[in-house]
Amino acid sequence: MDARLKELVDLTKKQWGLTDYYLGRHRLFRRLMLAGETIYFLNMEWFPNKYANWIDEEENPAGTASIDINIHTKEFHSAIFVQGLTYAKNGIVFPNKDVEEVKEWLANFTGLKIEKDFICKKRAERELYFQEQWNRVPLSPSVSIEVEFNEKGELTFYSQNISVLSKRKDLEEEYTLSLSSPIEAIAREQVVLAKFPQDDGTIIVYGVEETFIRNDQKGTVPFMLDKGITKIVNKEIVWQNTKRDNFERKYLQWDDEVSIEDAYSRVPHPDSLPITDEEVEKCMQGIIEFLQMKYPHESGKWMLKYLNRENSYLHANLEKTASKSLFAEKILIFLDNEGNVINYMDKKDLWDKIMDTKDDEQKEIKVSKEEAYNKLKPYFTLTPYYVFDSGDNKWVLCGKFDCDYFVDVESGEVSRLEDSFLIY
Repeated sequence: MDARLKELVDLTKKQWGLTDYYLGRHRLFRRLMLAGETIYFLNMEWFPNKYANWIDEEENPAGTASIDINIHTKEFHSAIFVQGLTYAKNGIVFPNKDVEEVKEWLANFTGLKIEKDFICKKRAERELYFQEQWNRVPLSPSVSIEVEFNEKGELTFYSQNISVLSKRKDLEEEYTLSLSSPIEAIAREQVVLAKFPQDDGTIIVYGVEETFIRNDQKGTVPFMLDKGITKIVNKEIVWQNTKRDNFERKYLQWDDEVSIEDAYSRVPHPDSLPITDEEVEKCMQGIIEFLQMKYPHESGKWMLKYLNRENSYLHANLEKTASKSLFAEKILIFLDNEGNVINYMDKKDLWDKIMDTKDDEQKEIKVSKEEAYNKLKPYFTLTPYYVFDSGDNKWVLCGKFDCDYFVDVESGEVSRLEDSFLIY
């Protein structure tokens, strides 16, 4: 074993009390973080000594410790004991099994100001979720730490995504947004048609598609839909001829394992590379050839909204420009770096399989969007959030515009969402 990895292995064994464990498997992998930084981790699977020579690749024995450590900072990203069982000696234990005890350990372990900058949202008796806030304002995407322990107070789960904290700058800004602010145009745009699943099928409703409105009122910041670099295209797709359908789906390979040379050389993640105009053209050609086979008579009816990198593939996000459906029709196409289509997902087909939608198009919309807006307006909410703007690569103060109610398009009845969800 490489001496650098051996040092991390020894540190892990000591930190988590793994005297009665042996290192069964290990691998190096990388993650692309929020601000485009590539982080390299060592994943270790420690098996209890009682399971000597464990060879099952598909399943780990109870008590196995799966631990990830940042190989450059030596910070632990996660420690998970399978089935909540631990054989650790002199490991992490919370004798009193209370929140204050966990807070004190986290402060010492992470070096963060847990008491000041995090709020604790208790999920269950022995499951704690700490969400970071800045000046009592939450962040999106959420920056959090999770801790679980068993009935003896022994830690069985630890996970954090706090590597983005160093990216916060210039967050001292007065929040001035309110529902009385001039945001009506944005609010109206967010009232959309949606499907509401029920036991006997679906109903069609007007709901609010949540968004983040910038505190300076200069627009919105989109939700983080995908990881990796994004390039907005917004180009109509047209072609002259059709092609015989000989398209064959290929399996997507999600392997993120890396070599020790790449890890210690800090080779940037492939998903961090900018998408060039040449790549856009290659993808557009591949998409046209695909549509000529699978959607031969729909030239000019689809638009390439944007491309993004994820898991070393290019994802093309298409939307139908003049759909006869009540809802936007979308296709997600997976391409390799040469612009060849590997696989695709038609979201309309997907939802048709999940939900009974055969009667959707026959339902009569008796409530106008304007009427729905006025019915929902008393229930609008605007909550301050710091949102990571991937375009500017920084955190910006926003108001999260949302609504917990919907309007039935046939009856006009206003109901609360509660634990249900809308499908746009």
